[in-house]
Amino acid sequence: MGRLTFSGLLNSLDGVASSEARILFMTTNYIERLDPALVRPGRVDLKQYIGPCSHWQLAQMFGRFYPEASLSDGDRFARDALSLHQEISAAQVQGHLLLHKTDPQGAIENVSTIRD
Repeated sequence: MGRLTFSGLLNSLDGVASSEARILFMTTNYIERLDPALVRPGRVDLKQYIGPCSHWQLAQMFGRFYPEASLSDGDRFARDALSLHQEISAAQVQGHLLLHKTDPQGAIENVSTIRD
């Protein structure tokens, strides 16, 4: 049936059949729900919390998506986004900017449509 068991997942990460010299990224919104066997030391060497975006991060993301836009546009985008959303994730912002790939002004004007 092609089912993967939890034991099979753990073996694929660091068992006999696993490959060497690789980096694996695992993401979750609920680290407390993960089985301790999955995130034990040696299997997971580094845990990094990525919280909501700051004003600076939002302005930087805007600038990377629209390198031709002015710094004040990025600042306006960040200010407007944070005034409408108390906490906003990088994934939410990325999704919004992708919807306005070639339209920086549209991204600013429609900042209220960023999904919660």
